[in-house]
Amino acid sequence: MDVSVVICTRNEGAMLPRTVASVLTATAFPSFEVVVVDDGSTDGSTDDLPADARVRLVRGEELGLPAARNLGAAHADGDVVVFLDAHCEVSPNWLDVLTAALDPPDVAVVGPAFTALDSDDPYRGCGMTWVNDRLETAWFAAPGPAAPAEVPFAPGGCQAWRKETFAAVGRFDEGMTRWGFEDIEICLRAWLLGYRVLGAPAATVAHHFRTERAFVVEDEGVLHNYLRMLHLHLAPEREARCTEAVGAYPGLDQARAQVAAGDAPDLRAELEAVRVRDDGWFLRTFTPHLGVAGVTGRRAGGVPRRAASACASPRGARAGARRPS
Repeated sequence: MDVSVVICTRNEGAMLPRTVASVLTATAFPSFEVVVVDDGSTDGSTDDLPADARVRLVRGEELGLPAARNLGAAHADGDVVVFLDAHCEVSPNWLDVLTAALDPPDVAVVGPAFTALDSDDPYRGCGMTWVNDRLETAWFAAPGPAAPAEVPFAPGGCQAWRKETFAAVGRFDEGMTRWGFEDIEICLRAWLLGYRVLGAPAATVAHHFRTERAFVVEDEGVLHNYLRMLHLHLAPEREARCTEAVGAYPGLDQARAQVAAGDAPDLRAELEAVRVRDDGWFLRTFTPHLGVAGVTGRRAGGVPRRAASACASPRGARAGARRPS
């Protein structure tokens, strides 16, 4: 089995070559390549990539993360595609663990445990869940080097897919804007299409959880992605409930109208025709009452209140919820 590690970047500075070097030097897996997708960087960071035959550079131009990841997958030669953020370090066994967990044919995506890069904090988070009607998220505490287990969502900082399954699920939704909810939406879509999503805590990725991004993420774009996800996958009454939970958000009515006027209604009908589970099943299984009792802590993501949100570290977003069985 060959693996393609796809790393999308935009003005990541020194973090990009550090991430690529970690993959090249720390990974014990015998056969892999690294596909770096530069989505319009202006900081020269791709000039410092390690000189290694396993590394290929693909140019994009402000595609946004969903389309950039799809571009990387299109250029990938591996049977397995692993999407990795451009500000990470990996454990030696990470690809062995992730590829083994992908072996059952009904597993669509697998994510590792995450720790905070350059931190002494030992906390490890593995998989995420929704905690309220705003669909804000919190981490599950990783249970040590345990066997893979089902989770609602594998965060996009690192997701492993069989390439054929990634295509069958429909790839990342390019109807979404630059960043926000693309990783949650594709996991939800996979579940509804009959696949499973796993967290594999025996693999570890150390992730730089930044307080601000190297590129602009507009609140309106994140709101659009949130509303598009609701419209694609939730029953009308639950879509209305989650939309109402946003509150008096500037531009909400306009954003809803834009989603309704685009391709989302047609895509929703296409997905409903082929999915084998509905959102009611998902919520009953993973998030009863659209919130998980006992989950506490600062949220890791969700609709921004007035500022573009960044990924919260596992420490900041730790969850007390039970791990789904």
